[in-house]
Amino acid sequence: MTIWTLFSIANEYDQPDNNLEAWWSKKPTFIELAEVIGITVDVKKGNRELGELLKGKEVRIEWADYRLEEITEGKYSTERMGDGV
Repeated sequence: MTIWTLFSIANEYDQPDNNLEAWWSKKPTFIELAEVIGITVDVKKGNRELGELLKGKEVRIEWADYRLEEITEGKYSTERMGDGV
């Protein structure tokens, strides 16, 4: 089983890399991401940052960096866990 997770890193001192904002059982839509992040977008015009986020890139929206990850049950990525794991 996998879930889709939205993580954020606020532009503040000593922020952890894994602030969980939301999770979904299926890849979220453009609108679902906008609602969680708290921004208003015109669906016809789109939003470059949300498009990049859906493509798997980390993006800055307002005062935070966001990333969308697909997580597999029982597995973790050492890529973002740091040296202690």
